[in-house]
Amino acid sequence: MAPEPIRIAHVLEATAGGTRQYLMDLCLGLPADRFAQTAVVSSERSEAFRTDIQSLRQAGVTVHEVPMTREISPRADWRALGLLRRYFRANPFDIIHCHSSKAGMLGRYAAWLARSRAVRIYSPHAFAFQMDASPRKQRIYRFLEWCAGRITNLLICTTDSERELAVKARLVRPGRALVVRTGVEVRQFHPTAEAVGLREELGISPKHRLVGAVGALVPQKGQRYLIEAAAQVLAEMPHTTFVIAGEGELHEELQAQVDALGLGRRFRLLGQRGDVPRILSSLDLFVMPSLWEGLPYALLEAMATGVPVVATDIPGLVDLVQPGQTGWLAQPYSSDHLAEMVTAALRSTGPSSLMAQTARQRILSDYTREHMLQQLGAIYERVVEERRRR
Repeated sequence: MAPEPIRIAHVLEATAGGTRQYLMDLCLGLPADRFAQTAVVSSERSEAFRTDIQSLRQAGVTVHEVPMTREISPRADWRALGLLRRYFRANPFDIIHCHSSKAGMLGRYAAWLARSRAVRIYSPHAFAFQMDASPRKQRIYRFLEWCAGRITNLLICTTDSERELAVKARLVRPGRALVVRTGVEVRQFHPTAEAVGLREELGISPKHRLVGAVGALVPQKGQRYLIEAAAQVLAEMPHTTFVIAGEGELHEELQAQVDALGLGRRFRLLGQRGDVPRILSSLDLFVMPSLWEGLPYALLEAMATGVPVVATDIPGLVDLVQPGQTGWLAQPYSSDHLAEMVTAALRSTGPSSLMAQTARQRILSDYTREHMLQQLGAIYERVVEERRRR
């Protein structure tokens, strides 16, 4: 007789952006005959996630909704903790895998308080103490992560630099921290000949170099530094156009910044787009000016497409972007240095092209969705087998 599927509960509050994609990849990608998956999620952050909930249920994934808030809220957090605790006590799981800071904290403590026998796994997707916050808040977040680490069986990081950060902060013992690199569906992202069509759609001259970014318009992504850098780049290289694909809370503020700098049609906010592969394949340069990250899908997708990249020198991005090999690195929070690196990348077309080819091969080799799922599946089976032997 075939063994019963391993019962996994994924807990996620951050149902938007990359963590949302990560959850969908796991729930829809892992084989149903080996893994019975439940998504314990909140729709408080993104109402659009309800479309994904329907997709999950249609695919046979159980979905249980628990309201969770992004910000610290003692009343809301206590209520969510109680709901999660009752759910884990009533529903036995082999693994409870918590994703991102808020669900990572609530889910692990709820499982512990429920005295669940499930293996408690945590994937931070960037720690809260990496965020742009006051030193006091960063110390509090680090302490909270340290406390939760005492009840964590396994920490699964998406990059080596994230694991190094966790081990250095003593969040878990080194033997309990693993790395499973995020992977993308590479068949969707590859060089194409659609650049002319997109340029015609946007009214961009074929003589212009096209520089772009993809991501939510939120403080984390650092787009305001790209806009400031663009003004400097355009002063030296006027035949350049910048675009950002994405939507978010900073749209009006960023548009006002574009207008104030007099960038006009040389800097376009494209809004939410459903043709990201087409946009990426049209770029001469991809820029990721983030201030903190886990391992962002947009960077993986740009590299898989074979686009030269400039990214900030922060944990998560340095694992992929290595100067002189796979791309260009700029200092975070510095529009001046970002402008310098963008200008250098645009002028050094030969080296940029060679680095883009190297980066693409690295993605095809080590950062595919299939590879990620195989690794996670093997880890799930190993930790459950080890637990059952006790």
